[in-house]
Formats: sequence, structure tokens, C-alpha cells
Amino acid sequence: MAVLLACGVMRAQDQAPAPADRGGAVIATVPVTTKVVTAQRAYEMGMVHREEMLYIDEGLDFFRESVQADPQFALGHAALGYFTPDPAEARRETALARKYASSASPDEQLLIRWFVGTKNGDLVPAITAMNDLLAKYPLDKRLANLDAEWLCSNQYAYEHGEAILTRVLQYAPDYDPAMNNLAYCYALSGQPQLAPPLMEKYVAALPNEPNPQDSFGEIMRMLGNYPAALEHYRKALQINPDFVSSQVGIASTYALMGNEKQARIEYMKAMNGTKERSTRLGYRMLWAMTFYRENDLARGRAEMLKLDEQSHQAGLVVQNAEIHRTMALFDRSPARALRDLDDAKSDLLASKKLLAGDRDLELATILQTRAFIAAEAGKTEAAQAALKPLEAMSQTSRSIPIQTSYHAANGAVLYAKGDYAGAIAELQEDAQNPLSLKLTADAQSKAGRGADAQKTLTQLAAISDERVEVAFARPQAQAALKKEMQQTAQVGGAH
Repeated sequence: MAVLLACGVMRAQDQAPAPADRGGAVIATVPVTTKVVTAQRAYEMGMVHREEMLYIDEGLDFFRESVQADPQFALGHAALGYFTPDPAEARRETALARKYASSASPDEQLLIRWFVGTKNGDLVPAITAMNDLLAKYPLDKRLANLDAEWLCSNQYAYEHGEAILTRVLQYAPDYDPAMNNLAYCYALSGQPQLAPPLMEKYVAALPNEPNPQDSFGEIMRMLGNYPAALEHYRKALQINPDFVSSQVGIASTYALMGNEKQARIEYMKAMNGTKERSTRLGYRMLWAMTFYRENDLARGRAEMLKLDEQSHQAGLVVQNAEIHRTMALFDRSPARALRDLDDAKSDLLASKKLLAGDRDLELATILQTRAFIAAEAGKTEAAQAALKPLEAMSQTSRSIPIQTSYHAANGAVLYAKGDYAGAIAELQEDAQNPLSLKLTADAQSKAGRGADAQKTLTQLAAISDERVEVAFARPQAQAALKKEMQQTAQVGGAH
């Protein structure tokens, strides 16, 4: 549904006249109104730093300055609530945005509705608001870029995001953030080979900024070219030694290369480079996951339990749920793994600090993981128990990730029941998730489709990013492919 709503944008842009000032000139951007000049300037700096140049911490600080300068600046509150990774801050700021929204201009109110609605799961009015804005401001490149980034990164609507960004680059070919996001849309949709030419243009356009090199490093890592990834990350840090994203990139590249000791050293540098507590905790989770990558399950769980306590104390509920999900995936006891996931679910539902949208997205991920673990363990009833609430969520939510989680969980249930053909069809709705790919390959193998299973395993083995699902499933796919190659070689040698 979200994709269908969003797809109305291009038609609306063709039909609706763009706003004009009194002299008849087209107004290119959504106006930002506040009586406090310093608040408006800080908001603009927040958008430039956070959304366009990817100075994450600095951008958040500018948004905070904007609402400190004008406590009734609704759009400033909405932007801070949208971008912050801190659930308590997001809940507080979106509430303030709603409180003061009536004092904003009508078009600002539409943008506020989008910021707040996408964050809180009210997707139909949010998408409608964005469609109306893009129709009125067809030349607002920042607005279009913001929408496309959300579509690609949060809604898996890659084709539509790519179409929006391609159009932006037609009328604003030098708008560098669109180049960056288009490359990521390609990479996230499973087409990373299309991204390097855009990255080369991005680097050439901003040779003295770290983010182009950082993005190029991440694209190279997705392509499995780890030496090139490290080279680009180091170039970013040469430009700006405080660009923490590149420090994390170096750490994660070493982790994917299997050099977990060096990865831990690099993650520690990143932790010392950020003041945002939720971001720092995320880096610490990646640090702890290196022990799981080394197959030191006891140490991995011990470190995650320490982070469990820290996240509880800090009120970081989503991060706490991810800690439990990580422990569950790597636990060889299905019973204990399911208890970990049940704990995460209970904490999510009990928390008063989370926005409904953030809660539901994380809850869907927890339930999908529960269905996967239960199906692999042959626990059909436990898989069905995870599917039931997901089915209810899918009937009311327009979130594509929630719909995808439902299909994946349904595929897991069908797998547990022995309906491998049905399982494959459902799991393929979640084709970018390593857990679903692993179960798809298992179902294909059991259904006698060995060649398809090998293709799926090859796809899974090539995934190269920081997600816990990758750390869990990719080594298994690589081991299975290696074993198959050895068996093939032995058969060939016998002949």
C-alpha cells in the first residue's frame, strides 16, 4: 500500500502548479518559518549536516539548538524527533511537534506530518502529505532526496526511490546527496555493481569532504572488495579524523574479513569518538558481536548481557531488544533463544518511551526471528505463535517492512509444516534478509531443487554488511558451498 500511495507522486507533480512568489517566480523549496532567526539558521545547518553531509552528531546538535532558540518551532521538533536514534528524545520531540504544529505554515504542517507520521507508523497520512508537498514543490531537491532515502532505507521501495532520485539528478545534476542515495538504493536492492560510477562522481564533486570516501568504502565492502573499502575509509579519515562513520567502517570491514581482534581495536576507537549514547551502544554491540563471529559463544553472550544491563539503565528499548535478538540467534539452545525473544517482546510492549512506529518495526523483527528459530528447530507451534500477532499487524499496518516480516514468518511456518513450495514463495518476499535466504535454501534443497538452493546460498554468501543476520547466516552458507565444492572435486577425482 505504501508503494502504491507513493507512486502517485510523479503524476501529481505533472498536474499541480508550483507555488510562486508575488513576482511570479517559482518557489523551489518548502518555506521554513520561525520568528527566531537563530532557530531557522540552526535548522538549516541541521539539515545540511545531518541529511546532506552526514555529520550525524553535529546535525543532531544543530536541531537541538534550533528548538532551544525557539521552543515553539514545530518543524525543528519534528526533524529532531525523526532523526534522533534516542527513543525517549524521539517520543518527546514528536509530541512537541504535534503540539505546536498549528502555528506553522500549511506547507510546513505537511512536512511535520510526514516527519511525525513516518516515525510513528501513521504512514497513510504521512505519505499523502509528502505527495502533496512534492506536487507543490517539484524542484525541492532536498525534499525529494529525503523522501527517496526513506523509501529505499526504510520501506524497501527501491525502484520508486531510484526513480525519484534519477529525476532529481536530471534537474539538479550537481546535487551530491542524490548521487549518494541513488548509489545506496542500488546497493540495497542487490545491484551494488551499479553504484561505483556514482561514487566516483560523488568523490570528484566533493574531494575535501569525508562522506563521499566513506560511502565509496561502504559500497566497496558490499561488493566484497575489502582492500578498496579500507582504502576509502582511511582516505575519509585523512580528510576528517573525527568522521566516526569511517572508523566504524574500518572496524566492520576487519570483522567481515575475519580479523576480529583488529576489529575490536577499531570499534573501541569509534566508541571513543561519539557522544551520542545510543550510537555508542550500537558500536559496543558490534564490538561484542566479534566474539560470536569467532564462535566464542560464551564470551559473546557474556558481553551482550553486560550491554543488556546498560541499555536497560539508559532506557534504550530498541537497542535492548536487538541485544536479546542477537543472543537468541547465536544460542544453540532453541528453548533459551525463544525465551530471549520473549523477553525482548515483553520489554517492547511494556515500554512507555517508544513511539508506536518504532515499537512495531522492532516487534515485527523480533517475531520474524522467533518464527525462523522455531522453524529451524522443528517447533511448529512456536513458529505459529510468532506468526499470529504478525498477521494481525500486517492487516492494519501499511509498513512494507512489517508486511515483509509477515511473509517471512509465514514462510517459516510453512517450512516447519513441510510445505516447502509454499515456504519458498513466501520467503522470497524477503529476498534481502539472510535469515529468509538461509531458510529458502533449506526449503529448496528439501524440495529437490538443488541448483536453486546453490544459487540462493551463493547469494547469501556474498552479502557483506554489519547486520547480525549476516554474521549468523553468511558463514553457514559459505561452509555449505565449500563442502559442496569439496564433494564435487572428490567425485571428479574418482572419475
